[in-house]
Amino acid sequence: MADDLTLGDVLALHRAGRLDEAERGYRALQALRPSDPDLSHLLGFLLYQRGNGATGLAMIERALMMAPGVPLYHANRGEVLLAMGRLLEAEPAFRRALELNPDFLPARTTLSKMLIEAGRPDEALEVSIPPRGDDGVGGKLLVNRGIALSALGRKLEAHAVLSRALALDPTLAAAHGNFGNVLRDLGDWTAALGHYRRALELEPDLFIVHSNIMFTRLLDPAATGPDLLAEGRAWEARNGTPPPTARPASDPGRRLRVGYVSPDFREHAVSYFAEPLLAAHDRARVEVFCYANVARPDSTTARLRGLADVWRDVSTLDDEAFAGRVRGDGIDILVDLAGHTAGNRLRAMAERPAPVQVSLALAYGGTTGLSWVDYILTDSVLTPPGFESHFSETVVRLAGGFGAFRPRDDWPGVSAPPDGPPLLGCFTDPARIDASQVDLWCRVLNRVPDARILFKHPAYDVPDMTEYWRRRLGAVAGRAIFEGVPGGWGANMDVYGRVCVMLDSWPASGTSSSLIMLWMGVPVVTLAGRHANQRLTAAILAAIGLDDLAATDGDGYVALLCGLLGDRGRLAALRADMRRRLKGSPLLDATAHARAVEEAYGAMWADACRRKGD
Repeated sequence: MADDLTLGDVLALHRAGRLDEAERGYRALQALRPSDPDLSHLLGFLLYQRGNGATGLAMIERALMMAPGVPLYHANRGEVLLAMGRLLEAEPAFRRALELNPDFLPARTTLSKMLIEAGRPDEALEVSIPPRGDDGVGGKLLVNRGIALSALGRKLEAHAVLSRALALDPTLAAAHGNFGNVLRDLGDWTAALGHYRRALELEPDLFIVHSNIMFTRLLDPAATGPDLLAEGRAWEARNGTPPPTARPASDPGRRLRVGYVSPDFREHAVSYFAEPLLAAHDRARVEVFCYANVARPDSTTARLRGLADVWRDVSTLDDEAFAGRVRGDGIDILVDLAGHTAGNRLRAMAERPAPVQVSLALAYGGTTGLSWVDYILTDSVLTPPGFESHFSETVVRLAGGFGAFRPRDDWPGVSAPPDGPPLLGCFTDPARIDASQVDLWCRVLNRVPDARILFKHPAYDVPDMTEYWRRRLGAVAGRAIFEGVPGGWGANMDVYGRVCVMLDSWPASGTSSSLIMLWMGVPVVTLAGRHANQRLTAAILAAIGLDDLAATDGDGYVALLCGLLGDRGRLAALRADMRRRLKGSPLLDATAHARAVEEAYGAMWADACRRKGD
């Protein structure tokens, strides 16, 4: 056979995907030329492609021993190591390839993507810029550059780079998806949705893009609960409903294995709610498993890990492996804490790894729209009677509220009321601020001529972004102060002593952000809307007896704010009394919240056992 074969013939078979024939060809040629590094390298990469990574790696490393100066060998060694999860070894392999050939663009593309996923966008940006300029650079490398710029807060530069990527290759789904992310972060949710939908046309199986559509629709002030449900159901309409494969439920009275899955077991808004729940669970009733989809663990991750009976790092598992791990653990009830926010594992839950699957999306609030999520835990303010038609899940309302919150021990005490003209605060992501809300603020500022608004957020750490948002905020900007958050929020807690009233975002309401403001003594004013995500702060205010700070229409919102700004006595009383209110409310009663959650889980499990017998 080898007498009739050339390396070109075998490469053609390899490139055509005829791997059985290609492997036989490489081995036949290698028998004749055992010291040929190209043959060792190509056979090794083929073996990796066929699922035999360890043997393939050994063959590539053999090629490198014979020819250590070939960039492609180093890059493909990096590819195999990356696929095997050996990231610390993969990175130097790619860097060596680029030392040997700085113009080796595939190595730049893979390494920059790897660095982005490792949370090192500054290094990813550096790698994504070839030393000799962008001649010949493909769309994928530009996409990585755009992602890195966006992660560094340089959204306008990211916009320009991703526009170039789309000009080079308008069929690149990743370019459309990431351009959509940048457009959303710049407040242009309408254009963002257009690019997300185009990405799904090009690659219908991109669940992350579907989640981005769901999250972005929350920024649409005209969206209703039924609109969001229809959007959520669109995924299964396009891709089909997965068959139920969960094991049958049994023994309704026994201790339950409950699995919590989240990308946010770290310093994140969700951890303020997850920590007290995990700590307060009655271990006689539930055994707690945590499935951490955390790319970059931190000290909060370590603390939460200590609260789980069993901790699983699932950040490197694909959907099938994740589902297999949950099944292997015998989880009875699997609880998603993310909704359609970044890093969710909702797609993996389509495998039905647990008999009962639940949404407790503490920072999301709305429906998943997915048939494989059975229940959603909420409360009567977040989801009033009549809102059931907004959900694909069965709605379960917890009597004490949707969650319990734990303030950080190192937060300072409440400061005295600020002196001087009234300063309102808006500490939300400016992309969550709709033009209609800005119009309401203009009305307030016109009626209270000495008032100003402090806009504070990491988005304003980048000077050109501050100017961008100053222009976007129009007339309000002339009465505004813009500040970044140098050193993080922990180094800026004194800012709560400067503002007298906080402005909740709309149409996407705040959760932990509102609770932090309240804990620091600052009353929050919100506009309660037409679906759950527009009512998160309203639910918090109801739990502490301050329902009157939640307006139900624009005129009421303006009147409420103006009245509050004109009543310094009430503002001082609210500030002085706010922590007492919170401490006496269900929001800080983790034990009662955990018992309510456990009762809900018990009822869900009993129902699943009954349905098994039907």
